[in-house]
Amino acid sequence: MRRKMYATAMTAMLVTGTLMGLAVPAAERDGVTLHGDSTYDSIEKITDEDLTLKIMLAIRDGDTIKAPEELAAVQDLEALTGINLEWEVIKASDWSMKTNLMFASGEMPDIIIAVNGQGQIDYEEYGVSQELVIPLDDYITEELMPNYYSRIQAEESDPTISLVASDGKTYSIGYLVGQYICEEGHYFINRDWMNELGLEDPTTIEELTEVLRKFKEAYPDYVPYEMGLDAGAYYDLKYVLPMFGIPNSDKWLYIDEDKKVQFAPVQQGFRDCVEWLSECYAEGLLDPECLSQDGNTLQTKLSEGNVGFFTAWRLKAMGWDDGVAANSECILPPSVDGKGAYMDRYLELARPCAFITATNEHVEESIRLLDAMMDTEMQADLYYGPQNPTEGTGWVYDEENGKINTVTVSDVTVKNQIDCNTQFFAPGDYISENYNLSEQRLEKIDYCQMYDEAGVINTYSSQYFAMSGLTADVLADFSLIETDIDNAVSEAVADFVAHGVTDDSWDSFVSKFDGMNIDQYVSTYQEAIDGMDLE
Repeated sequence: MRRKMYATAMTAMLVTGTLMGLAVPAAERDGVTLHGDSTYDSIEKITDEDLTLKIMLAIRDGDTIKAPEELAAVQDLEALTGINLEWEVIKASDWSMKTNLMFASGEMPDIIIAVNGQGQIDYEEYGVSQELVIPLDDYITEELMPNYYSRIQAEESDPTISLVASDGKTYSIGYLVGQYICEEGHYFINRDWMNELGLEDPTTIEELTEVLRKFKEAYPDYVPYEMGLDAGAYYDLKYVLPMFGIPNSDKWLYIDEDKKVQFAPVQQGFRDCVEWLSECYAEGLLDPECLSQDGNTLQTKLSEGNVGFFTAWRLKAMGWDDGVAANSECILPPSVDGKGAYMDRYLELARPCAFITATNEHVEESIRLLDAMMDTEMQADLYYGPQNPTEGTGWVYDEENGKINTVTVSDVTVKNQIDCNTQFFAPGDYISENYNLSEQRLEKIDYCQMYDEAGVINTYSSQYFAMSGLTADVLADFSLIETDIDNAVSEAVADFVAHGVTDDSWDSFVSKFDGMNIDQYVSTYQEAIDGMDLE
């Protein structure tokens, strides 16, 4: 962990409005009058031809942004590169239908930008199998992509290895916001309640149960343990399981310390977990809506507070300042034997972001355009908002160390940036050299450091499954298996929690997997893991 290197960088994080509202003459470069204070020093003219590239952009359902062509940074990008851009912006809920129709019709854009769950492109299917998006290995060079290439080379290990397809080729430009973290979810307890009741932090499941009982007795109108079995993110069953020795993996698979792939739902720890949840539910220690509530409902409750124990990504900048963030603290996860939980390690690896389609007749120009979007000032403008903003969000240069501070001037209805939907590549070393990490990111680093030092995080991340190099056909078959597993787990766990677990009901649950080809599912991933030579 590199927590200490940020200490001095945070001395000037509180930026006053006088830094953000100054009237500064527009910058000028190469005969181009720019809209704001950013000069985008690494961006060069790409073409003198009358070239227009079409970009399909996925955004989150909850995002309301200006049309990209109206953004000052995009207009500056066009002026400096000489490339005109036409944008098609698609909400996440429409993404699958729109992209399926697009690929089926053959009428494709030149570039697709889809990241962060807003939208996804299956590069095994559309790259390896159908060849509708092209491999980019030959274009990721120092000459064509100096920003992207240099950031990859600066890291001790290649953060883009996660992008390699089953044929050994790379079909996307990566997205990464380096944060020096090693775990996604953390455990929080109401410190005010603990102090009022004179309680010590629980280290075992037995102690946690007693704490929850004390919460219920002292605060009968509130929720001792806030969670939702299928709430997703960091609030569901997957973040109860680590307390019982089962890492929080999305595939219901994990890699143990002997590098063996394990199927979580049939483990004894899984049964112990749902039995404990059933006991808590029967005693009124869980939110009575935990069987069905979704993540949005749960987050609203966290924003209101009055919760004793819960799991989350972090506390700050989550909209919970008047809720759980005001009285909660991160603790180590309790465990069955008190020797430590078993959480899944998070690896800071790139995710697929930008793709170039097979109908694109200007591949080199497109590649250079994507690299221009990763100019330090340009990607900051596109992600956070303009430099020295007068409204909304943006960023400023720190007067003391010259690094970037992100700032919020005011709340706005329509964002003046593409936000996390844009092409953004900032590995850890690059982040530390160019950004002062925000208070909430330092908070997250502290939590991860505490968990890592306590030894509650496993060695072999479940993210290695995504690097297994399985073909599109195999992944398609496994996707069906995973859907069946999800459905079986969701149905059974809700029943277990509501009505209890017996030997017969448990055996019936386990037998559901007999016809799902689980042995092949596990052995295929085991073979892939064996071939990775993990250390």
